[in-house]
Amino acid sequence: MQHLVTVEDRNPVEVSSELEKRLRAFNEASAGPLRTKRVVLAVRDDRNRLIAGLTAEIFWNALYIDILWVDEDHRRRGYGAALLREAEDAGRAGSCDVAYLSTFDFQAPGFYERYGYGVLGELQDVPPGSRSRWFCKKLRRDGAI
Repeated sequence: MQHLVTVEDRNPVEVSSELEKRLRAFNEASAGPLRTKRVVLAVRDDRNRLIAGLTAEIFWNALYIDILWVDEDHRRRGYGAALLREAEDAGRAGSCDVAYLSTFDFQAPGFYERYGYGVLGELQDVPPGSRSRWFCKKLRRDGAI
């Protein structure tokens, strides 16, 4: 019997949560405990306003950098580099062998290359007229992954 594909517009959050739970169980059965840990870093000015920040996730032996943002008025002052270094240190402390991230051409691919990240892959014309690129960097000092 063939079952229908449906759009879950009544309870998408619950269905999404259930799918994540089931996929995580499958993944952990195959690769061991996920060991997930959230990393959130912030830079605030003297009025406690957010001027830069980074979010990342540690899982298994990897650090995935999700967001690195610096307010336009505070760029080129070393905040991005400091956030990146702190995240990488958190990854090493969490037994991560590698860090990876994605960025668009109009964001900061050159920044990541300057800090030792190499291109892992790319998707042309996403968004139109640009490209999405994935970068990675080995975190272990012995070079092993």
